[in-house]
Amino acid sequence: MHSHAEFALAPAPGRSRQNRGSEVVRAALLEAAIGEFAGRGFAGASGRRIAAEAGAHQSQINYHFGSTNELWKAALLFLLDELDQAIAEQLAQLESNEQADQFAAMVRGFVHFAARRPELSRIMMHEGAAPSERLAWFVETQLAHRHRQLLAAWTNLRNSGIAAEVDPDVLYHSMIGAASLLYANGPEAELLGIKPTDYDLTERHAQSLVALLLPGRNKDL
Repeated sequence: MHSHAEFALAPAPGRSRQNRGSEVVRAALLEAAIGEFAGRGFAGASGRRIAAEAGAHQSQINYHFGSTNELWKAALLFLLDELDQAIAEQLAQLESNEQADQFAAMVRGFVHFAARRPELSRIMMHEGAAPSERLAWFVETQLAHRHRQLLAAWTNLRNSGIAAEVDPDVLYHSMIGAASLLYANGPEAELLGIKPTDYDLTERHAQSLVALLLPGRNKDL
């Protein structure tokens, strides 16, 4: 038996879940930055465009964040907080402490987050394509501990005969891609006649992914 907290994907030590954008301007800059970094990547992003989209002055980026680089980090942390909340909401609905059910809830939370916030996947598609100090920071401070949690749970589920025979070395990228690509590549999906903004589609997507990953789990959430 396992506690629900196991799959809360807690932030790295020292991080807080507190709202990082209480000021109106700061929050607007964050939202504008998320869209800019998702669409153009860090290298193609413009502080001027971010400020204009936020209805702010470019100097306010430095005032609130210190630099565009720190704004990028703040945008990632903001999105990760939303991801953690989406997973926590799914876990809160559980009456079961079974690890398979918790894993399924985590998958559902991620899929629903990816549908609402395709920007995180889009940002990482840009950033993950080449080495950078930003990528190293993200992996070291945010991704590595989440990756360890995921593999530990997956190993237990495989040993229990519940999880699919997916190699742990490819699990993370396989799961992230399966959960998020539909929404990150939303315009492509729409050209194929799929509506990635359809909530019912997201529900079916989540259930399908759970079924693929956990064929030995005999009940739905």
